[in-house]
Amino acid sequence: MAYDTVKLRSPFLDPSIMARIEAQCILRSGMHMGTGEVLYELHAGELLGSWDSRIAIKPMHEEHVCDKNGVTRYAPCEPYLIVEASVHKAMLGHNVYGGPTDFRKACCDLVALVEMLLDTDMPGADFWTVHRVDVANVFDLPKPAIKQFFDGMQLLSFPRRGKKAMRTAQSFYFPGKTTTVKFYHKGPEFRVHDLGRLRRFFKILFGHLYGPDEALHERVERKLNALQRLADKRLRVEVEIHADKLQYDFGRNPTVAEVSDEYLQRIHDNEIERVLREGKQGMDTVRTEEAVWQRLQDTYPSKLAHVLHAFWQVMAVRGDEKARERYTKATFYRNRKLLEEAGVSWRGSDVFIVANDSPIHDFAPLRVDPRFCHLPARNRPEYHVSRDLLRLAA
Repeated sequence: MAYDTVKLRSPFLDPSIMARIEAQCILRSGMHMGTGEVLYELHAGELLGSWDSRIAIKPMHEEHVCDKNGVTRYAPCEPYLIVEASVHKAMLGHNVYGGPTDFRKACCDLVALVEMLLDTDMPGADFWTVHRVDVANVFDLPKPAIKQFFDGMQLLSFPRRGKKAMRTAQSFYFPGKTTTVKFYHKGPEFRVHDLGRLRRFFKILFGHLYGPDEALHERVERKLNALQRLADKRLRVEVEIHADKLQYDFGRNPTVAEVSDEYLQRIHDNEIERVLREGKQGMDTVRTEEAVWQRLQDTYPSKLAHVLHAFWQVMAVRGDEKARERYTKATFYRNRKLLEEAGVSWRGSDVFIVANDSPIHDFAPLRVDPRFCHLPARNRPEYHVSRDLLRLAA
């Protein structure tokens, strides 16, 4: 588990401190002239997305309040600061590997970095409130296995997240009010959003370290290719925890000190279980036809095992949507729950429909078949040709 994008809100700040910060919070970047390293890039707006490598600094003088009629609106308040950034990229420049696993330390490092960049004293990170956390699990899989994973996901349906869901051949994005679940192949995302930025960085850095020699370009490309090869073998599973979820669990936005790693990991696991409909049972998940049959036989009475096995085959071959059409609502949810409790998954099974593109796929050797020859060929008019005409044709 590692942390990526976090969004923090500072305690109320003194107006003089806020004025100092606001004087610096235009789009601003800094480079170490000795090494050529891009030290930071600050801007006063929102991040473009979870791939954005910048640090967003947003001075605020208003906050949401709920009036007596229950209407939420902005109201003036003492100044405070919103900081949003990928703590992974802020520390390493990329998020292919080596992400922070200690949430409190990651937040403390981010606040310390902002404090240094703005040359302004900030309150301790423990007193900042948390408004977003991206928790990521990364898996080392070869490209064909990642493709197979997303192919298997195509059969799953997500009624509660389906309206705004986005699916591609290499990613799934399921937004929600309290959390957003993201599955994606890191290789293509790294190539689009990070490769060009890191190429410029390594060109400057290696130029300073080794001088502008002929091997500079090759050295840069070798470094980038190594990162790309690593990214190509990474399946990234992220859960973006929104402020609504934090407020629901804590009754308000918690401080950094109140949010534990165990709490964040539990949310990640629960959300992935809800999407994939597997993993929460205390047993190994089975998904192959023989293993599923054995598990159902061991878990349920024989008659119920047969019923569930037939239901599982429909789910594995046709997917959730087709299964919903074939079964009543009560039967569908009851059978699905029994499969989950038995540790049975229908995603990525070894059961599939064999395509039959043969021109005689609907042929049956019966007289009712439209291709049945019901008259002798010699009696059909088109074959009434004299021998003399056949000689001429020869």
